[in-house]
Amino acid sequence: MCTYDWEHKKKGRKCAMPCLRVSVNRMREGMVVKEDVFAKTGAVLVTEGTVVTKEVMTLLVRHFIDDVMVEYGPVKRDTPESRRESGTPTETADREVRRAEFEKKFLVAEQSLSEHLKEIVYRSDDVNVPELLGLLNGLLEKSNDETYLTDMLFCMKNQQTGLYAHSINVALFAQLLARWSGCEQDEIEMASAAGLLHDIGFLELWKNGQEETEFRKEFETDKYEKHVVCGYNILKKQNVDQRIKQAVLTHHERANGSGFPLHVMGDNINKISRIIAIADTYEALMMPDGGTAGMSTFDAIKIMEEQGYNRLDSNFLITFLNRIAETMIQRSVLLDDGREGKVVMINKYRLSSPLVQVEGGFVDLEKQKRVHIKAVLED
Repeated sequence: MCTYDWEHKKKGRKCAMPCLRVSVNRMREGMVVKEDVFAKTGAVLVTEGTVVTKEVMTLLVRHFIDDVMVEYGPVKRDTPESRRESGTPTETADREVRRAEFEKKFLVAEQSLSEHLKEIVYRSDDVNVPELLGLLNGLLEKSNDETYLTDMLFCMKNQQTGLYAHSINVALFAQLLARWSGCEQDEIEMASAAGLLHDIGFLELWKNGQEETEFRKEFETDKYEKHVVCGYNILKKQNVDQRIKQAVLTHHERANGSGFPLHVMGDNINKISRIIAIADTYEALMMPDGGTAGMSTFDAIKIMEEQGYNRLDSNFLITFLNRIAETMIQRSVLLDDGREGKVVMINKYRLSSPLVQVEGGFVDLEKQKRVHIKAVLED
């Protein structure tokens, strides 16, 4: 965690640039240490003015140092020129290549999922869970780097509007949440498979020629509450783990009984269902609607903070929102007053209101409630 620190002002020191006290695991190479750091024995480990390197961070971790005062440089306006300067030409090119590769693999997975689900619904083929999970392999080659995966999904969010893209996204977010929550490997796989299958019922409802590209609009029709029962009926006689079948049926059930179709509550809702419910809610909020872009990450987090804790599993929700918010640290954002800056600290008590560094200082969105993040910008 990072905490804003006014200690220099209290001591009467003048800082040329804004300073923050950051936890060691949030430090980045290139930051400048603004106070001597002492070992438990009283010996100086790192002197004021030291530029942070990997070696410095390793030294601090070895001596169990929790946090350090560092200096943040001024934020530059986010222009095409400044974006090009944010990394070396090689790093920028590599980032673009990785994004292009991910998009290509995503499109292949989307087409394959479409074929698989249609064969199950329209040709009564058997569900092959290992084969379904294999569709995600290309997207998960670097899954140990969770920041990479969430970054790729963020960059593609405005291109993904249909049922199959939604299902893949839910599967990926559900897998991340299951992993973040310490679930067993079989539960992680069940969450992934349930994410891919959770909205299969729409295909049954679309047999009369409904345009699949209109998937987002189905949220407002009477078919919305029918799709879970239709999906369960498709799978109920299949040789599929019961947890997956239950997740397809109950991923719209809510902890307070306000969901559908059975109105079950709390722990009576299957664990995999509770994971899918959070991944599905977040992904639906982020999904574009026709020509309108989806919500910003922080707007989606805000809605889930305000409305989710009495409806969704609170333990899973806390884990999910915290981890998603953490991936936004150091991202460029546009405030609704026109200023641009970078997220430098997440407020653990109000994840949707981070500390943003702008040109000339900081904006604490928890205190300046009239200002909010309008958009998260692609770096």
